[in-house]
Amino acid sequence: MAKVIYTPEKGASDETEQFGYSFAGGKPTEVKDTDEKALAKFRGNPFFKVEDKPKAEKKPAAAGDPDALKAVHIAGGRFVIKKGSETIKDGLNKADADAFNAMSDEDKAEIIK
Repeated sequence: MAKVIYTPEKGASDETEQFGYSFAGGKPTEVKDTDEKALAKFRGNPFFKVEDKPKAEKKPAAAGDPDALKAVHIAGGRFVIKKGSETIKDGLNKADADAFNAMSDEDKAEIIK
């Protein structure tokens, strides 16, 4: 859901009701993402600010997927990228490995090209 904040103009009421939603000045009110018509009107009104929900973060590959790309420790602070049992890239440090493992599958695929 998007959050919509009403900021009244000077001298106006601190509370209002618009398109079936109640607002108190400065406090966020949740508006359904599917209510596109109301969200569009709020976006076009200078007394309303629409804060869309953040996009869902891309999740790293499941740990149980044998063909997933993942950075693994081999020895002495050295890491490699593996796909299953095949080594795809070597020469990574711990920070590189951690960053790689936090990426989405799509981003990992771009890195190893």
